[in-house]
Amino acid sequence: MVLHELLDVLFWRDIKELVQFYKELDEKYWSHELKAPTDPDEYRKQTNAYIVDYVKTKENFIKIIDEYNISGKPIWQEQAAQNCDNLSRRDIPNALQRGSYENGERLSLRHENAGNTWALHLEDYGKAVNYRDDTDILELSIGGGLGTYGVIKNLSPNNRMISIDIDFACVKNADGIAKYFNVADRVCGLNANFWFLPFENGVLDTICTHYGLDESGELPTVLKEVSRVLKNGGRFAAIARKNPYDRHKRYMDLFDIAELECTPLLKKARLYSGFDDLCEVARTNNLSLVKHKFYEPEASHHRILYIFEKHN
Repeated sequence: MVLHELLDVLFWRDIKELVQFYKELDEKYWSHELKAPTDPDEYRKQTNAYIVDYVKTKENFIKIIDEYNISGKPIWQEQAAQNCDNLSRRDIPNALQRGSYENGERLSLRHENAGNTWALHLEDYGKAVNYRDDTDILELSIGGGLGTYGVIKNLSPNNRMISIDIDFACVKNADGIAKYFNVADRVCGLNANFWFLPFENGVLDTICTHYGLDESGELPTVLKEVSRVLKNGGRFAAIARKNPYDRHKRYMDLFDIAELECTPLLKKARLYSGFDDLCEVARTNNLSLVKHKFYEPEASHHRILYIFEKHN
C-alpha cells in the first residue's frame, strides 16, 4: 500500500500502525472497479480523524517535522526502502489486467482526450525526453500513465524505455500502454524504488519523471540516484507542480498551516518544496538546470517543465 509522502514523514515512528489503519479502511470502502472509495466522504472523514488524533496540534505537526529533519530515517513501511509495495491476494487480478492491450488503449484514449487542463504540457514533455534518437530512457513513476503515454507517443524509432514504480499495478499500466503503441519490444515496466535504482553507474542517457518528484519522499536521495545512473552529459526532464502546497493543502488545513508556512516545512521533511529548492538540491548532485517552462492552466494547478543536464 503506497501512502502519501507527507504522511510517511508525519508517521515515521509509527508507520506500521498507519499502514494497518489504511488496510482496514480499504477493506470497508475501497473499490477496484471504481478505483476509488465507495463512500468518499466517509473515507476522508475517517482518515482525517485518524491523522488529527495522532498529530493533535499545529505545534506538534511542526515538532514532528523538526524531529524528522534532525534524526528521521528514509523508511518506507518500516523497511529499508529496498523493497516495493506488497500486493494482497485481491490486488493481483487487477494489477495483471492492467498490462493488457485493452487497458493500454483505455488509458491512451483517455489521455488523448485530456485537453488543455491536464495535458497542455504533455507534448513538450514527451519531446524533451525524446530529444534525440538511440537513447536509453528511465521513467520514474508511472501512476495512471499520463506521463508514460506522453513519452511513448513521442518515442523515437531507436529509443528504449524502462518505466519504474513502487506500485506493481502502476508498472503494468506502462506495459499496457506499450502494447497499445506496439512498442512492447522497446518499453517495459519494472517494480523498483527510486531510492535504490537497479542500475549500474552512468548507464542511462535520459531520466524523466511526470510528477514523480512531487510524490516521492527523500528528494535528495532521489536526485543522488538520478545523478549516479545518468551518463555524463545525460538529461533529466521533470514535470512538477509550481506550488507544492497544492498537493499538501488537505493535510495542512487540518492543522491551520498557511501556504507561506508550507514550503519551509516541506524542505525540512526532505520533500519537493518548489523551484528554488529543487534546483539547489540538483546542483549539489551535479545536475544543472538548462531550461524550464511554466504552464498555468486556469482550471488546474500550475506546473513546471524542468530540464537538467549532468556534468561531473
